[in-house]
Amino acid sequence: MFSSLAGLSCVLSAALMTSSPLAPVDWSRDGRWIAYTLVDSPDAPALPPGWLLAPSGSEAGPTSSSVIAGSQKTFRVWATRVKGPDSVLIEESKQPLSSPTWGADGRTLVYGRFVSSQPDSPSSQRGRYEVVVQSGLDQKRVVVVQPDLELEAAARSSIPFLGPTLSADGRRLAVPRPGPDAGVWVVHLDEDRATRAIDEARMPAWSPDGHRLAYLKSKPGPDGEPVVSVHLLNPAGTADRVLSIEASLTASFLTWGLDGQSLLMIANPRRGPFRNTQVDLVRVGLDTGQTSPVSTLEAVAPTNAPRRFRGPTTLAGAEKSPAVRVGLALDGEQEQAVCLVDTEGQDQVVKWGNLHTQNTFKRFHPLDAGLQIGSPAVAPDGRSLVFRVEDGGAGLVALLDLNSEEVTLVAPDAGARIRWLDRLAACAVTLLQTWLPSPDADGAGVRATVLPLLAELGGVHPRQFRLKRLAKFASGLVHEPGDPVPASGTGRDGLAEFRLLFAYLNQDYTAAERHLGAIEATTTDPHARLRWLCLRAQILLSEGEVDRARGMIAYIDRETQPQALSIEDVPSGFQIESVANPQNAWAKHLAQKATQGALVRGRNGQVDPQAGLDGQTAEMGGWDVDRMPNLPFAPNPGVEQGLVPLQPDELGVPPQIRIPGLIEPPAPGLQPPARMPRFAPPPGGIEPGRLPPQPPAAGLRALQLEIEQ
Repeated sequence: MFSSLAGLSCVLSAALMTSSPLAPVDWSRDGRWIAYTLVDSPDAPALPPGWLLAPSGSEAGPTSSSVIAGSQKTFRVWATRVKGPDSVLIEESKQPLSSPTWGADGRTLVYGRFVSSQPDSPSSQRGRYEVVVQSGLDQKRVVVVQPDLELEAAARSSIPFLGPTLSADGRRLAVPRPGPDAGVWVVHLDEDRATRAIDEARMPAWSPDGHRLAYLKSKPGPDGEPVVSVHLLNPAGTADRVLSIEASLTASFLTWGLDGQSLLMIANPRRGPFRNTQVDLVRVGLDTGQTSPVSTLEAVAPTNAPRRFRGPTTLAGAEKSPAVRVGLALDGEQEQAVCLVDTEGQDQVVKWGNLHTQNTFKRFHPLDAGLQIGSPAVAPDGRSLVFRVEDGGAGLVALLDLNSEEVTLVAPDAGARIRWLDRLAACAVTLLQTWLPSPDADGAGVRATVLPLLAELGGVHPRQFRLKRLAKFASGLVHEPGDPVPASGTGRDGLAEFRLLFAYLNQDYTAAERHLGAIEATTTDPHARLRWLCLRAQILLSEGEVDRARGMIAYIDRETQPQALSIEDVPSGFQIESVANPQNAWAKHLAQKATQGALVRGRNGQVDPQAGLDGQTAEMGGWDVDRMPNLPFAPNPGVEQGLVPLQPDELGVPPQIRIPGLIEPPAPGLQPPARMPRFAPPPGGIEPGRLPPQPPAAGLRALQLEIEQ
């Protein structure tokens, strides 16, 4: 089985799901190298200018968007060593380059390129399509496949998603033809020319012996659904044999079986035995053209059916077939498979399992559910997976160890590095904005920046771990080996905002303050400087420098007081009112979070056992008996007094505060308040495994009186 065929991806749908295509990645035969194409595109950034400030921010400084948008679209073909940081630039061009394919020797790369004769034309361009056979950095052989070809802008943009398929003997190529009219060129490298063009052909696959070429054609059927036909071509002759014409097959995946006498394809989703939507891998025999099931790739239950047994008793009216999208990759032995499963209404997952035993080893997402991945390709040994992450272009490349789930983000140049950070930061910002809405009712412009307070990030929440995981992935990109550590006040290199975001999410506030200083030094907008000052106050609060933070907050509050007035015509005459300033709303919020009671509650539940709720030592007489009792469901005025809110299941005792005498003897110098009961263990203790003796009913009143005293 060729490694170039093992990494083919497929897209299928039960209810026609649409998704952005991603370019394929090819493994070398020895599994040491991967080859791929990257596209630097001005349409790639996911974050707008000034993304770190709140949506109402006025600064549009140089962020990831402006860094990439300043350059034209650039195409690069790379080869990267899997076990190490080595990457080799094969070719760079302003004209489209296709995805590369490794030769049988593992040292030759083959790819296509479009050479325009009118490069300044933005729409339709005429030029030639070439195939490059590169066996060294300075050893190239060019074969002109089509000397006169006219392509629209959309057709030129699709070239990176195409890649030639090389036969086992390395003498023949099947080159997908770009453009709206799909097709395949059959190229003989010995003759340096295209010997045949097959119209409407797609998904070409060479047989293991290299003498036969299989491909697919798709045409609309009577009911509008596509009908796929499987074709077989003998390059030595002119016969084009039709193996099968079935509406149950998809035109998205085709590869040869190891026996050389069958083809593997994916069938359309169908109803399974338990009313599931079932996606199967099938085998098409060359002799009969009949299909036979090989393995079930995915089985999705009806979305509206109960999660328990879904058998014949399930109501037909309560069922709904979910839309499914599956990307498939096989190892060299065609025994293990990795599926990228997209189900309507669910997060995308990676399913790794055995095709023969139907055993699923793992089911997980290698990065984050907010990142769309595709184009999986399994290494020949079945231990590693390479996949792409959608970035608005051909896709970013990442490596995954299937056993340890360790992910390596591949960034061979500065452009890929910035696009990785752009996608990770966009995912983190989306999590923050959906998880932590505006604290006030004034709309989305209340927050000074997208970064929350430490108290909002505390606690145990799944999204908290997702943010930490994204920051972990970004840590190797924001500080590459050999990069100088930026000092406060230095110029910005396009990464300062990313460094600030991920340092803050990692709760590395010393580094966050340093990166914030680098941003502030280049900010000239006074409104933006006030917003950055709000973030500095947040950092100081997180570091425990409360006095400095309170001084900054007071200054921000004074500077953001309402300065505009509105005149309204009311029945009693004209009425003048001040117009609220959204920045002042966040300053008020920071001032409330800087109070002593709020700081105590925001320290991840860490309260000094020697301190009371107001920060004073809890000595005898230090308790304010007139203070509102700290009860479950206490009204809001209790919060203003600095009380720790209680949960109903906490029996009226805050978990962070130990009441002396409740479990342990009181500490020296610390006495409980007069009204607080103290409970002593029963005399003689309790035997393990036995309940304490229950008091008689008549003695309950006496016990209650004793407690009240």
